[in-house]
Amino acid sequence: MSLAPPQPLPLRWHLVRLVSGTLLPAVAFAAVIAFQLARLERGTVEKRAVHSARVLAESFEREMSGSIQALQALAESDRLDHGELEAFHVESERVRRTQPSWRHVLLLSPEGQPLVNTAYSFGAALPPLAERESFARVLETRQPLVGNLVVGQGARKQLAFPVRVPVVREGVLRYVLTAVITPQSLAGVVDSPSSDNADEWTRVLVDREGTVVARTREPARFVGRSATRPFLEKTRAAVEGMYADVSMDGEQVYVAFSHSSRSGWTAAIVSPRHVLDAPVGDSMLAVGGLGLGLLLVSAGGAWVFSRRLARSISEAEAAAAALAEGNPPRMEPSSVRELARLGEALDRSRLLLREREAERDAHLASAEAARAEAVAATRAKDAFLAMLGHELRNPLAPIVTSLELLRRRGLAQTPEHEVISRQLRHVVRLVDDLLDVARITRGQMSLHRVPLELASVVSRAVEAASPLIEQRRHALALHVPSSELPVLGDADRLTQVVANLLTNAARYTPPGGHIRLRAHDHEGGIALVVEDDGQGIPPELSSRIFEPFVQGPRSLDRSEGGLGIGLALVRSLVDAHGGRVELHSDGPGRGSTFTVWLPRHVQAELPVPEEVRKTSVPPAVGAAPERPVRVLVVDDNVDAAEALAELLGLSGYEVAVAHDCEGALSRAEAFRPEMALLDIGLPDVDGYGVAERIQDRLGPASPVFAALTGFGQETDRARSAAAGFRRHFVKPIDIDELTAFIESLRPARSGAA
Repeated sequence: MSLAPPQPLPLRWHLVRLVSGTLLPAVAFAAVIAFQLARLERGTVEKRAVHSARVLAESFEREMSGSIQALQALAESDRLDHGELEAFHVESERVRRTQPSWRHVLLLSPEGQPLVNTAYSFGAALPPLAERESFARVLETRQPLVGNLVVGQGARKQLAFPVRVPVVREGVLRYVLTAVITPQSLAGVVDSPSSDNADEWTRVLVDREGTVVARTREPARFVGRSATRPFLEKTRAAVEGMYADVSMDGEQVYVAFSHSSRSGWTAAIVSPRHVLDAPVGDSMLAVGGLGLGLLLVSAGGAWVFSRRLARSISEAEAAAAALAEGNPPRMEPSSVRELARLGEALDRSRLLLREREAERDAHLASAEAARAEAVAATRAKDAFLAMLGHELRNPLAPIVTSLELLRRRGLAQTPEHEVISRQLRHVVRLVDDLLDVARITRGQMSLHRVPLELASVVSRAVEAASPLIEQRRHALALHVPSSELPVLGDADRLTQVVANLLTNAARYTPPGGHIRLRAHDHEGGIALVVEDDGQGIPPELSSRIFEPFVQGPRSLDRSEGGLGIGLALVRSLVDAHGGRVELHSDGPGRGSTFTVWLPRHVQAELPVPEEVRKTSVPPAVGAAPERPVRVLVVDDNVDAAEALAELLGLSGYEVAVAHDCEGALSRAEAFRPEMALLDIGLPDVDGYGVAERIQDRLGPASPVFAALTGFGQETDRARSAAAGFRRHFVKPIDIDELTAFIESLRPARSGAA
């Protein structure tokens, strides 16, 4: 008759016995040396440092355990059983996106031949294996492990380390599955201490070969370098401890370390030596013998009482590992009630894990479908914005041209004309801002960077924003040096940044307010500050004020105007120039301060601006007057074409007008223009086709072509240039820009004659 197994005791009783065996001698020891606590501060600090190193090592192990479990789950894929490597490539990429720390996933044959690499398309040539030591150990032990930091074999030559898992089928190792992880992904592990130890200085992770993989202080300088020789000797001689050393920075330090037996990596906490070198004196020696004896007793008691508990925990660990590999967990009956229940919970977890995997696959499929819908919606929105800009610019073109005609005829000296001009400029600006947001969203914003002085940008921006500032009777104070503030940037886009900030300040400041614009050196760069005493910005809106279409509280009459995209453009353009923009506001009614920081451009001398070069060229003395340039305007918008022709006529040019392809061909043959301004969106035959037909008829006598259209995207400009158009004008056209282009044709035409 077999005896019934003893009833397992609760875990707390085992812990009580363990704590009693280890801490009671220590309590007695502490009572004896209570008067020496001040001198034992160093010991306390050392223990905290070693504990911090141990916590860092455990944090790393938890991070790697998560990756190993994810790889083991992926290794169970049916695709590998059937050799469907292309399908496994797709599945690996899907799993990789769920693991933020993974750079890419590799599948290797037992011979070390790369079969799948998610960093490359399937079937592409793959780089050879970079780190073979851990690969060989996987083949030998058939256990998951973490490799060493090496330089990758890809084109980028990045530092990375592998986490490898064997893929075994029916007792045969079929593949080795690897997740490649970069040192940057460990920043969260080393930068998030679990304690508030103010004495910690630098936190370091070192791989099995002694190479620094992660470091809180100057990682770009030290990651990839070998640790110091004393560090390697000490950490290979003991599991954990603390010793005096000279850091990689050359500082006198103490190093607390903890060596992980599972991965072979070492975690270290480097502290300044002066923190621990407090006077401990002879009192430590006086009680050292007694303390050592008591600690030995404590260690012996802990060892005796923890043997059974350790054996049960080891079985639980093995059962958990089996569960991670997809095998049924098995545990012998334990004397610890909680561990016995743990075995039952692990078996239930195996079933639950299978259900969660099915749910995960369903969620991934749903997310992929949602992403496809979002991409389609974004494309439709971009197409709508482009068409909206075209449709808005077409009716604006004849209005702008007609207003310019009235001005040149002296009929625009009325307040009503000024109101129309001001509001029309506002509408044109809104259309341009809306299309700029669309370009930035698609990543199509291009910059033409040249060296320039910030003062020239501010001057142009103030000129653009002056009408609104004067209309609202604001006092504008400028404190911008005329020189010594060089930047490398796009003059038009930087002018847009400053003008948007001034316009924003003018709109949200009550009439008669104050606006201040200043610029100065700051943090090795240049700071431009726009301050106002307007209505301010609520705290809940400050974090979102630079997002598109986000605006502060508006009055019922919307007197402030705008679409809420000006500040979004400011941030995007400043970011594109390598700078940053910040907002400070003390709240509603207390004004706002916008600060733009731009990198300083260092060079010997800034070039002379183009407008200065143009004005510095003296006119030819006694030059004979040239005959008028003949210009052909082709636009199906009759109002726009007639108004532009009349305006060009007032500017001294001979102009002919046509509204379709047939009219353009007949007028070109009879008029023989030197320049043809063609609307791209003509009916029946577009502007490109009209240009081809004119060239076929006139041959070498064909005019210079310029495009006129409501589409102003980069793709539109590239297409017109490829079709042979010399310039691409966007409606409503700038008459000064057009006349400057026509005048630039005179030397070429006269030289040809």
